[in-house]
Amino acid sequence: MKFAVIKTDLEPARDRIAEAIVRKFLEHGHELSAPDNGIQFVLNLTGTDHPNLFRRRAQSIFIFTLVTAERPPQDLRALCYTTLVRTLSNVVMCAVTGNRSSTGADETGCDIYFTTPEAGFYHLPFDPEEVYQRIAPIAGAHFAIGNRLATDLPSRFWETSPVVEQIKEYGRELDKLGVLPAPFPLREVLSEESIRDIYRLFEMRGLSYGNLSARERVPELGGTTFWMTARGIDKGHVTKVGRDVLLVRGFDYEAGQALVSVPPDHDEKARVSVDAVEHELIYRRFPEVGAIVHVHAWLDGVPCTGQNYPCGTIELARDVADLLGRTENPARTAVGLKNHGLTITGPNLTDIFARIRGRLRTEVRMAA
Repeated sequence: MKFAVIKTDLEPARDRIAEAIVRKFLEHGHELSAPDNGIQFVLNLTGTDHPNLFRRRAQSIFIFTLVTAERPPQDLRALCYTTLVRTLSNVVMCAVTGNRSSTGADETGCDIYFTTPEAGFYHLPFDPEEVYQRIAPIAGAHFAIGNRLATDLPSRFWETSPVVEQIKEYGRELDKLGVLPAPFPLREVLSEESIRDIYRLFEMRGLSYGNLSARERVPELGGTTFWMTARGIDKGHVTKVGRDVLLVRGFDYEAGQALVSVPPDHDEKARVSVDAVEHELIYRRFPEVGAIVHVHAWLDGVPCTGQNYPCGTIELARDVADLLGRTENPARTAVGLKNHGLTITGPNLTDIFARIRGRLRTEVRMAA
């Protein structure tokens, strides 16, 4: 993979750490290049006070932002997440240089904290090889979050359906369970230009956690149609077909696009959840699955994926589907997504919620 290093200032401790990370990537055969020379990722060196934003030209370019802190502030997690949003990064790495909790393998002697858009937050003693092992797979991942909308939704579904009503009901229940934060208020931390960039690249108008989907048979549109909540909305307030909930009739894996059927009065900017690729793969691979819930919460004893691939990547979708396939009953189980949350399957939403009520832990288990 080709990559570039971007920085607008000098910060000795941060730059030493960056040099060690760059050396490790070069040792593994990656190529340091200019930002306009077909790169796959950027190492963005900046600070938390006025973070520099590298404007990627393509969705396929991943941004890893490196910042430093001499001591951890009172809420390092919130600072890192805000920095992640302000820099439009895939991962923020914050090296805390004055709070070394254990012996590291490098002379820089610090702990490094990782933050992801899925609210992953974990740390380890700084070791360039360990950093490489955590971010290289992400840099090589492939997003599959496009939508191909067609106004071919049969008129009997324009207003609602039995399954749509269930999604509304159980979205409200997720909200009551306290595992469904409202969308992140982008306009509080980003300029209008940056928000336009997000929509151009990812067709997102907000950041929100969790989603629900459930099959509903629509013979005119194929054999694996399912409803799913839309991207960036508050799932506790689902109301309108074609805006808050969308019908997926298939997936074009080569193009990375969900095939979405909408009514004539649909919201032109509405897009199905970025996890549509994961849900479609599960429905196709396991025909007995009738509903799927994804929450940023945890259940004790669940098997877990080994890599925290970003939401909306084909790699995450395959990891989750493969993990489900190794469970005793893929059609009625829960699996963990590393430093992320849960994917829960069932014959229908009613069954899923009967199984998880009173068992969900609102804090996701984090692992380095």
